[in-house]
Amino acid sequence: MFQQSIETSPNPRVTVSESLANLVVRGSEEDRLTIRVQGAAEDTALEREGDTFTLAARAGCTLTCPRATTLTIHAVHGNLKVEGLEGHVSVGTAHGNADLRAVGPVSVEQVFGNLRVRQVMGDLRVQTAGANARVRDVEGACSVSRVDGNLLAEGLRGGLAAEHVHGNVRLSPPFSAGQTYQLHADGNLTLHLPPDASLRLALGAHGQVRSHIPGLVLEDMDGRAEGVLGAGEASIEAQVGGNIHLRPLEPGEGIAYEAPFNFVPGLEGLGAQIEARVADAMAEAEARLEEEWGRVDGAEIRRQAEQAAEQARMRAERADRRWKRATGRRARQEPTSATAEERMRVLRLVEEGKITPQQAADLLAALEGR
Repeated sequence: MFQQSIETSPNPRVTVSESLANLVVRGSEEDRLTIRVQGAAEDTALEREGDTFTLAARAGCTLTCPRATTLTIHAVHGNLKVEGLEGHVSVGTAHGNADLRAVGPVSVEQVFGNLRVRQVMGDLRVQTAGANARVRDVEGACSVSRVDGNLLAEGLRGGLAAEHVHGNVRLSPPFSAGQTYQLHADGNLTLHLPPDASLRLALGAHGQVRSHIPGLVLEDMDGRAEGVLGAGEASIEAQVGGNIHLRPLEPGEGIAYEAPFNFVPGLEGLGAQIEARVADAMAEAEARLEEEWGRVDGAEIRRQAEQAAEQARMRAERADRRWKRATGRRARQEPTSATAEERMRVLRLVEEGKITPQQAADLLAALEGR
């Protein structure tokens, strides 16, 4: 590993022209630029002109710089992570996943993988996210031109303009007074609304608009479902290709953004997505710290697992009947049961203290219903 450290002003300008592997950039309280690469000195090239730095890296690189740094990244061929920077962050192209957290204003041109952005003290502008996008806690305006996967958004205090989401959208509060939340999606939209919501709604869907919000009256106005909650201080305007679900959000309740995010619109490809969810859940369970849970009784786990499996079979049968009634098509093939090897793998995870009994039951239920 090669490391280089250079003193700077509190607010330098740093440009990463190209990173051929993963890139991590972190803000620091020190007025110093530190470069660490998983290689030799010749794997980096650094140019300096006053307080402007230009860096290229051929190996995995971690860059630590002052918090007020203005950061420009042209191209990253691996994954990108940026955290703890107060200056403007500009990202050109990230060929892997991109994770930005606790940053100032952000602009992103293209991410080929998943995009996750949290805690933005300013505006957020995203041109293209090639997979799924999770956006949380943005103080300024949030604009997203295109998301090829699904979009989860919460805490967008400066409003939202999402031009085209190819998958599903989940949108959660707060919805700030005077702001507009506008989106177009090919899939379904789920809106989580708090009991004190002050919203004006204009919702268009090729499917159905279903509300579980007490006191909300939706009227059909030229093919759009319109209604008002409270004083109607904020506005949500949506047009989707699937269904729209309005669900109440209780105080203190939030969306589990760290959970696997693989939901897709429609029924096509459902089995593959369920299998992906199970695989993600298994991987996450195996990575849990062993000291989090103690050893448990194996007989009790087997009882819970059998109960969960039976519930999964009943849910699958009901879903098949609904599918047949709604489409006139033949019911889908009966779901296969979890194999003995899969069951033993889950039980070993519990006995090793890596997951709880309830988590084991959930995993087996997912395997039974895949």
